[in-house]
Amino acid sequence: MVKLRMGGISLPSRVLGDRAAPRFGELRILDTDDQGLRRPVKLARLMEHGSPVIRETLLEPRILWCGDGRFTLTGFERIRNRNGEIVEYAQSWLCEIDFSPPPEAPRETLRAAPYKDR
Repeated sequence: MVKLRMGGISLPSRVLGDRAAPRFGELRILDTDDQGLRRPVKLARLMEHGSPVIRETLLEPRILWCGDGRFTLTGFERIRNRNGEIVEYAQSWLCEIDFSPPPEAPRETLRAAPYKDR
């Protein structure tokens, strides 16, 4: 995932490689309750692989474009400013899908109970 805006301002495509470091993880989209807005909201979260750690969050995500194993999500990024106030900026993410198979788990960790037909 690469952020396409900084502080709500679109980054020119020629500087995306310089300023926007790609972030890697698992993308999850879910509905939840927002205590600040006091209503249900949709969230897109970039999670660390195999971990509950949230790296990035996008509020009210929408897919703008999809093709060639990539897609663009747009929504709002919520941060705290220098005064500690919560500020929301327009944000877009360019996401690339990793189609490579996951690494195979070690054989000793694969366990299954035998199926018993009653």
